[in-house]
Amino acid sequence: MLQTISPAHEGAGETGPAWSSLPPREPNADGTVTPMRISDLFRTASFRLAVLFAFAVTAATTVIFVFIYWHVATFDVRRVGVRLSDEVARAAAEPDDQLRRQLRRRLASDLRKLDYVGLFDARGKSVFGNVAALPEGLPIDGAPHPIEVAPLGGGSGTEPALLAARQRPNGGVVLIGRSLYEVYALRRLVIRALALGVAPTILSALIIGLIFSLRTVKRLRSINEAILRIIQGDLQDRLPVGPWKDDVDNIASGVNLMLDEIVRLLDQIKSVSDNIAHDLRAPLSITRMSLERGLAAPAEKDLRAAANRALAELDRALTTVTALLRISEIELGRRRHEFVPVDLAEVCATAFELYEPLAEAKSISFTLDAGRPVPLSGDHDLLVEAVANLIDNALKFGPENGVVCVSASVVSGRAEVAVCDNGPGVDPSESGEIFKRFYRSKSARSIPGTGLGLNLAATIFSLHGLDLKVADNHPGARFVASQRLPASS
Repeated sequence: MLQTISPAHEGAGETGPAWSSLPPREPNADGTVTPMRISDLFRTASFRLAVLFAFAVTAATTVIFVFIYWHVATFDVRRVGVRLSDEVARAAAEPDDQLRRQLRRRLASDLRKLDYVGLFDARGKSVFGNVAALPEGLPIDGAPHPIEVAPLGGGSGTEPALLAARQRPNGGVVLIGRSLYEVYALRRLVIRALALGVAPTILSALIIGLIFSLRTVKRLRSINEAILRIIQGDLQDRLPVGPWKDDVDNIASGVNLMLDEIVRLLDQIKSVSDNIAHDLRAPLSITRMSLERGLAAPAEKDLRAAANRALAELDRALTTVTALLRISEIELGRRRHEFVPVDLAEVCATAFELYEPLAEAKSISFTLDAGRPVPLSGDHDLLVEAVANLIDNALKFGPENGVVCVSASVVSGRAEVAVCDNGPGVDPSESGEIFKRFYRSKSARSIPGTGLGLNLAATIFSLHGLDLKVADNHPGARFVASQRLPASS
């Protein structure tokens, strides 16, 4: 029943796992995979994410630099403009001699040669200051205006300045200004810093993203290679799990648990098929031999006797197959979502009524101790079947005029079902084996049976969260299935 995946099925790996960001690779003849090329890295989702991260960091940095540039470019100009408007308004109202003194002091304190000062008569002729003539196009309105003027330090060309001019009561004009050379130099410095800072930012983000991308790609590649090995039939291989315990490791751990369960089920299927073949071979062989001898016998009564023996062996085989199918149905059904509140005391009473006539026929003292409710969530019919198998086992192996007791109770916060007898008991060395399929204890091999009753009971109890164990009853055996109840019960 356990089958390895044939080479014809390996084509399923050609497209690679849906979650992998790596281009799929076919394994070599020796099972290895060709090393990854740089071009493969560029096509991975991790590298594209790194590039996107680099652009996001660059965009954020650019926005910050633009804000700084806008603040530098506008704040100082506005601040100088407000001050110039206020100063030229006061200067226009000052007497001529006092105004000259103020302008002279202003020029004397201007060590960096940034202030423009001019006093003009009514005809526009310069009478004082470092501005030879009113700039063309400058409105005489007292408001600051950006104008290109000759530099104060001499030299050719012009430089940007913010000038404000206002007419005096005598018809003259006073002009006050401030060079914007430093402001514009700061602007150029910010632009240069932006230009020099963007490239390293992009490069740093790409390098960091590439490092994380390589790490992710290596992890996904190792997982991909492990999956390919598993697809080829190496069911003992597992996905690698790192020490970080991140999301990828959690997924890999979950897949490994799933693979462990799959391997366990495959081994179980193989074991069941082997057991079925082994257990059916004997009755089928006996049936064949009986029929052959019956056909070869001269008397009709010999043929009938052979046919009866064959039917008995076929019934035994059918009982085995039916029990195995029932166990598989319970194991695969997993119908926990259909569980409802049940009373274990009522379950034991139902099973007790079913086997009471058989106990009377064997003169066995058959008693029930289930006077108080024992609540549990489960399937009533399945639990009756499990308890019935325990009772059947006790009646089958118990002696004539023996004692069998069935009980349901709550002991130390645990729901408990117990079936006790005074039969030969179970050897301590076999207490862990008797619940396996087809296992027959040494003392029971002379009694007809399939070796599946206790396994069926254990399967049903396990489905309900009950742990079935066997203990010595002094004499006999005591089978107990128990489960801890919730605190509110």
